[in-house]
Amino acid sequence: TEEPIRDVDVKPRYEEYILAHTGIRLIEPELVHGYDPNKRTLLREIQIEHDMEPFKTTADEAATFKAQNGSSVDIWENSSGGSWSVKFLKGALIQVPMALQADRLVAALVPTGWDPWRYGIPDDVINQVDTVTCFALVATVEALIRSGITNPYELYQYFHVSEVGNTTGSGIGGSRSLRDVFRYRHLDKELKNDALQETFISTVQAWVNMLLMSSSGPVKPVVGACATTVLSIDAAIETIQAGKAKVMIAGSVDDFTEESSVEFANMGATSNSVEEFACGRTPSEMCRPCTSTRNGFMEGHGAGIVTLMSASAAIEFGAPIYGIIAMSGMATDKQGQSVPAPGKGVLTSARESSESNLPSRLLNFDYRRRQLQRQLSALEGWKQEELADLADQAGRSTETVDISMLRCAGEVEKSYQLQRRGLQDMWGNEFWKSNSEISPLHGSLVVWGLTADDIGVASFHGTSTVANDQNESDVLNTQLKHLGRTPGHVMPVVCQKWLTGHPKGPVASFMLNGVIQSLRTGLIPSNRNADNIGKELEANDYALYLSKSIQTTGIKAGLIKSFGFGQVGGELLVVHSDYLLAALTKEQLDKYNDKLQKRSIKSERYWQDTLVGNHPFVQVKSHPPFTAEQEKNVYLNPLARAKRDLKSGEYRF
Repeated sequence: TEEPIRDVDVKPRYEEYILAHTGIRLIEPELVHGYDPNKRTLLREIQIEHDMEPFKTTADEAATFKAQNGSSVDIWENSSGGSWSVKFLKGALIQVPMALQADRLVAALVPTGWDPWRYGIPDDVINQVDTVTCFALVATVEALIRSGITNPYELYQYFHVSEVGNTTGSGIGGSRSLRDVFRYRHLDKELKNDALQETFISTVQAWVNMLLMSSSGPVKPVVGACATTVLSIDAAIETIQAGKAKVMIAGSVDDFTEESSVEFANMGATSNSVEEFACGRTPSEMCRPCTSTRNGFMEGHGAGIVTLMSASAAIEFGAPIYGIIAMSGMATDKQGQSVPAPGKGVLTSARESSESNLPSRLLNFDYRRRQLQRQLSALEGWKQEELADLADQAGRSTETVDISMLRCAGEVEKSYQLQRRGLQDMWGNEFWKSNSEISPLHGSLVVWGLTADDIGVASFHGTSTVANDQNESDVLNTQLKHLGRTPGHVMPVVCQKWLTGHPKGPVASFMLNGVIQSLRTGLIPSNRNADNIGKELEANDYALYLSKSIQTTGIKAGLIKSFGFGQVGGELLVVHSDYLLAALTKEQLDKYNDKLQKRSIKSERYWQDTLVGNHPFVQVKSHPPFTAEQEKNVYLNPLARAKRDLKSGEYRF
């Protein structure tokens, strides 16, 4: 109505409606491409028992009917000319639509009325791309804004265009476009000619780059079923650590469709809404991870995107650091013939074996620091010797200044810095690699001075299926026992699918967001539907299944697990950002905080300007940050950087 509303009146006036039209609820056809589970359309082939009345069509269409049906159809040209008639005869086969009542009536959906146009995505783009691309565009912009980046081109003031990449993936890809290509095209529906391109998983990140980023960095679109996000983050981290990028956009996106709903139901993975209603449960009570009555998850959709940077890049840029991805890993499972069967392959992140009872000296921080200092001292001696040799050569030179000597001195400095970083990596972050006595999970904790006792929360894949929840609990319990977590020191388990549903590919993005919230607040959310924990889970001494949220004095680290169909198991260890900030000097920290404050103000201003209508949330780019004449030079010059134009506010080369 456009009438002003006081802040204090928003909650009592709108809360009931918002809660009823957000998250897990009865499926709303307008949000899922018109699919109504109460009238699920099928085509049934029947044989007609008498000749049908003729109908008029064109000569070309009449010929196609004859070509397919042969003697079961008669065609002729009408006496009036210009049209033909087609008559199906007794015995012909035709397909007749019918409506069935589905038994999966509930899903976790975006809010009622969700429209990409409201976020600023232009109509021509909306009509061109798949729904998952719209999800990804909105989520990517939010990830950037929450990273202090209100204009993606600002990245190129700090980094080369080749140092910004993308690993965004999907479990399925453009579901709506897949339906168009494989179903509606077959039904001769009117579709756009380039529908096929929107089915490719790589197309999602392509649109993100074309409409927002204009980067030329590494691109690795991944597919890992329900573990796609972990796979995406893992690929992004490896890319950054390999020196191929400084900034990576990672995450996943998936949609909800009739086809996915039906096929998950056929597999028995999702809960039967009809049976749940018969038991007196509401939609919000139908996903009950780790309980004795668990009977499947609620399918969902959406996108989860994160901005990943190397620590040095984030500090230089002044980006808010929400958490440290201390470890990421993927694993397959053993022989079998069931693709969705849960496995224990992720146990390998805790693989370690020692021939003695004495712990490796590499686990001792003081020992590693001494080794680093000794080797840095030797490296410093090498540097001074090289510079002394250059000075001697310059002294013997008949020229006043030998430019080549200055160049050589610069090369010595670059080599010194490269070797210095290598030593810091070896003794700081990578000392545990390829060491059978130190597992990836153990080593990643020790990097930050932590042990298995310091993991304060475990975020479960928790699909509310009998097999997954029991297997996942056993995997966690076995890992912690093998790593020597103190007996009786339980670990709270978060199973957030009771609230968010299961969006497939993006699920670990949702979980990562939840763990970061717990790290920042100390609050561990509960599984509100955990009314009766399954008796078979009692054997897992370390897992604590919460039915009420608890406020802790602080959480140092969290562990995330994600299990995907097709033997794709993933794991993330997330450490509190304070452990990184504590490694900075006071001067470095003050400088970083100054940049962070400015970025926070700018991001907050962006949100406010969006809400009051000063500009759209998603601001699609109309041109790259360089001209056509500059393009080749920008790509070929690793030192090329953009600058902010004070008049227009744009970043340009």
